[in-house]
Amino acid sequence: MKVLIVNGSPRQKGNTACALEELAKQLEANGIDSETVWIGNKPVARFRSVGGNWK
Repeated sequence: MKVLIVNGSPRQKGNTACALEELAKQLEANGIDSETVWIGNKPVARFRSVGGNWK
């Protein structure tokens, strides 16, 4: 099994990254591979929810 860890924080090396790094270590200790992806520098596009409009 492999787990994708998504870091959406705007700070690449911030507290969220530290917490997710600890999560990755615990997963590895239990024989689970993981990969962390940082998306905090990516723009978030607006979207329309199902049956509704963006307001």
